[in-house]
Amino acid sequence: MNTERPAAAAGKLTDLSFRLQYETLRSLLFKNGVALQLMADLEADLNHLDHSDAHIQRPVQRLLDETLLMAQELNILTGNRHRSLYGVIESIHGQLRAVFAAEPESGRWPLAVPLSADEAFTSRIVGGKAAGLATLRQHFPDRIPEGFVITTAAYRAFIEANGLTDRIRLLLGDLDVMTDHPRFRERTGAIRELILAAPVPEPIREAIQRQADRVAGAAAGTWAVRSSAWKEDEAFSFAGQFDSKLNVRTADLTDAYRAVLASRFSNRAVAYRLHCGLREVDTPMAVLFMPMIDARAAGVIYTADPQHPDSGCMVLCAVRGLADRMIRGEEEGEIQYLARSPQAEQVPARQAPRHGAAGGAGEASVVAESIAAEIGRLADSAARALGHEMDLEWVLDRQDRLWLLQGRRLRVSGPERARAGGAGREPPLLESGFTLAPGRAEGPVECLRAQQAPEIRRQAPVLVIDQGTPAFAPLLPRIAALLIEHGNPVGHLAALVREFRVPAIYGLEDGARLLRPDDVISVDATRRRIYRGSRWPEVRDRVLARVASPSSRTPAGPLHELVLALNLTDPYASSFKARNCRSIHDVIRFIHEMSVRSMFRLGDRQNRFWKSSLKRLDSRLPIKLRLVDLDGCTPAGKSRLGPEEVESRPFQALWRGVADPRVAWDRKQVHHLENMPRDFVEQVLGGSRGPRRSGDANYAIVAADYLNFNARFAFHYAMLDAIVSPSKESNHVHFRFRGGGGDEAQRIRRATFLETVLRHHHFGVDRRGDLVTAWLRSYPRADSERALEMLGRLMACSRQLDMFLVSDDMIEAFIQRFLSEDYSAFR
Repeated sequence: MNTERPAAAAGKLTDLSFRLQYETLRSLLFKNGVALQLMADLEADLNHLDHSDAHIQRPVQRLLDETLLMAQELNILTGNRHRSLYGVIESIHGQLRAVFAAEPESGRWPLAVPLSADEAFTSRIVGGKAAGLATLRQHFPDRIPEGFVITTAAYRAFIEANGLTDRIRLLLGDLDVMTDHPRFRERTGAIRELILAAPVPEPIREAIQRQADRVAGAAAGTWAVRSSAWKEDEAFSFAGQFDSKLNVRTADLTDAYRAVLASRFSNRAVAYRLHCGLREVDTPMAVLFMPMIDARAAGVIYTADPQHPDSGCMVLCAVRGLADRMIRGEEEGEIQYLARSPQAEQVPARQAPRHGAAGGAGEASVVAESIAAEIGRLADSAARALGHEMDLEWVLDRQDRLWLLQGRRLRVSGPERARAGGAGREPPLLESGFTLAPGRAEGPVECLRAQQAPEIRRQAPVLVIDQGTPAFAPLLPRIAALLIEHGNPVGHLAALVREFRVPAIYGLEDGARLLRPDDVISVDATRRRIYRGSRWPEVRDRVLARVASPSSRTPAGPLHELVLALNLTDPYASSFKARNCRSIHDVIRFIHEMSVRSMFRLGDRQNRFWKSSLKRLDSRLPIKLRLVDLDGCTPAGKSRLGPEEVESRPFQALWRGVADPRVAWDRKQVHHLENMPRDFVEQVLGGSRGPRRSGDANYAIVAADYLNFNARFAFHYAMLDAIVSPSKESNHVHFRFRGGGGDEAQRIRRATFLETVLRHHHFGVDRRGDLVTAWLRSYPRADSERALEMLGRLMACSRQLDMFLVSDDMIEAFIQRFLSEDYSAFR
């Protein structure tokens, strides 16, 4: 008797300790979900709002509070093993206080700035295009027309005065995963309509009129109204992505201003910004106003030949009248090569356009030799003054006076030497045209016309187009090469081609008829040769890798590094320590990982004391699972039970999805991996490095309204935490997924599949590489149960999907099959 009582008492104490720690874990995991949603909302807000806005500061403070409470609960779980987290959180808090204490510069910026003002040199105020002109004007004051800028501060005032921030944020949400979807065009169109319907605030109207009156004394009666977004014509060209309005009457300047603002949300501009990894707030729109010049001729000059920068030649492209159609790729210009120095190589002959209004080969030059030389001298002086090669837009008025209208750094490529190898001496299918950007590529042919929607059906095709217009710009990151029937070496699309480093040839003319859709061809843009079939398979592999990789640029902003950046990405690395947390996101990630490990350790340690509450689940499915019953939702006295005996609402909802008869659990796809090396098993299944060893049990913690499932699931790890009750305010479903048996590209493809499906079902989602975190909070009981049932099917269908996603174009196909409830594709 006496010996049994201490044992029984110890068992009860252990039972109580176990229950308290699991309740603490449950509370911590709930806060983890709250924190993840706060970060997702904050990231979306930071796309649109300055860090000084109260809508930013309040959630940051709440995020700090939640993180501190999570740290306290982790220390309860682990016996104060992670007390150093308190100092880390306080350090981050101090840095955030300093950020918030700094007064935002934009609050002091004027609404309007003359090109001659000191503020005109600051691109954050006047945009990149206007700042570039102001710099040129400093060196060549007589060559730049007078003008003014309605600043980025005015843009922000316009958006705020019309209450557009929240509506734009809602419409822009998750567009990065649907750029090919019709909904993308619908949403960008809706934003443009909102802006065009919004009144221009009176202070901005007055600023436009005041500046126009100031310039009008020396100007003609009409105006050019042009975009000048921050970063435009700088690190990012944004060439042709925004609209300009020409020949605008003074009375219509306000309407033209609003139209240019709306073009910030054109399909191509939004797609370009997403590809470049820029936040919405990173490119506020300033608008440049300049008097129209009655042009006798106009064009563009490059101070170096982009493909042969060491040749000593400049490239001059000219048309009669205005150059806007030529720059858009709708009209061919006359091309002249000018010697920049006596050491220049032999200068190519003038190339008269075969099409367009610039004239034929037998006509006189668009600009006389003396004028061309003057343009060349001015361009050379500009390049020397600014210290780099220049892409300059010029115009010649009726009095033969030369003006500069735009100037930006010219992107040049070094000469690429053709490599030996390939298909022997097989002659090319086509040898024609002019190099727009060097390089080699392979792929299936896809043809589009200027009047068609810029959409491609194949993965990384060689795109053949009739005209090089900016409408095709959104396709550049996704194609192998570009072939243009008619075009110029200058203009918006040419600048973007060089920016994205896409091999391109222009001027194929009738030779393009030899290129049939779906035929595989090999393009050597450097030597202007096109071959039938696959000539360089290794080049095709590099092309596929390039189009599969999104921009690696990190979003900027003073709060990103302190709040949103995730630096602790590998939970099994030696650097995964509290002292290495540099952001709130790092702290949350660390706390979550350590709390899950503590749960497994606790479950393993308490196994012997929990015979009455630890149950083994028996089912027809190949899932080894033990249940920890928190509140008696399983039959008393039974150590083995079937899924139907678990009286837990969230468990039953999840199991309906997992056990859906339409979802197959055939394991034959796993068998071919059983002979893989031991280090593969160690890395993929965890081994001594993962959260579960092969001999460890996987646990699900269940209660009538609660489920926590954290286990190895095939070749990856999944965590699910859910409360489903009659009170929707307390309901949540949190889901985390990582890993896989495929290579990194395949795992990321599966993560992209999961992200898109989860967003479709109204989950908030954060994806970092192959790590997917999702949450659904405060939904009614029925909706929460449906979400869990969907998650059960999703986890079952995707358990080995990474092994089969060998190309990007397969992702959308599997997404559509899952959403249409056709699960046969996942067998």
